[in-house]
Amino acid sequence: MSVNRHPRLLTAGITFRDLVISGIDELPGLGEERYGTDFVTTWGGVANTARIGASLGARVQLLTGLGDDPNSEMCRRELTEWGIDLTPSPINPGWTLPVTMSQACGTERAMTTVETALPAPLPAPNLDGVDVIVTHVSVPADAWLHDAADAGIPVIADHGFEEGYEPGLLDAVSGCTCYTPNAAEAMHLTGADDPVRAARALAERVPVVVVTCGGDGIVGVDSRTGEEVHVPAVNINPVNTTGAGDAALAGLAWCWGWQVPLARKLDVAALVGAIVTSRVHGTAGPLTPEDVLAWVPRAPERLGFLPELLG
Repeated sequence: MSVNRHPRLLTAGITFRDLVISGIDELPGLGEERYGTDFVTTWGGVANTARIGASLGARVQLLTGLGDDPNSEMCRRELTEWGIDLTPSPINPGWTLPVTMSQACGTERAMTTVETALPAPLPAPNLDGVDVIVTHVSVPADAWLHDAADAGIPVIADHGFEEGYEPGLLDAVSGCTCYTPNAAEAMHLTGADDPVRAARALAERVPVVVVTCGGDGIVGVDSRTGEEVHVPAVNINPVNTTGAGDAALAGLAWCWGWQVPLARKLDVAALVGAIVTSRVHGTAGPLTPEDVLAWVPRAPERLGFLPELLG
């Protein structure tokens, strides 16, 4: 079976300058100082998805806000070196790229961010030839996203609400192809008491729902085909979870067009997220198809379909 290993992927959302300390044995409380083992500077937010997607082989365009500050200039230069096309991304004079400090401790992390809102919405991009869109959807959603989904371009949408639920979120994601909340978000939105029921309820609004459940794996429901799956988490030693969800989105988008069951696509997404989580530098370094294939011997029953597709 042949697959498109180089889909054209459009990633849309906010990019952050990430400063990540990992290897902390316990997150500090007020007035405490803790010591980590590693420090890395990288580009977070939607840029995580763009970079991992590009290193997997996707042809990636990034639609994000950039300023005229040094971080924005560095971001444009470094992401271009990764092979990412930033042509769709406008420059906003006087605006500065948001910065996040992340402290990673096992499966947990704590983050502090300095951010000001973009002075103008992101412009509608040219969608000619785009195979898949991945976005951190705004509320309300940009009209072009729903238009793209209506035109048959898969739109994979994420939208966390760590700081509180935004009214209108369900309307925003309902016009997309796939919504990827975590378990807590899905249960909050639906009032369901477990992720599976929450995914089923959300699938009445969104064609495909993918609920990430941390160490309990991923739940997926495709209301178009009737598929309902629960794939386990990949067994790894977590080192740095910063950006793992963004990386899993990249894996899902990369394999979205493969003619394989939903469970196999979620296996790819789970594996990509796990590999990133197991690395000290997280998403800061590339993750290639060869890195993915290297994990097949560890779970041949689950991942044995990959060499035929990627070999």
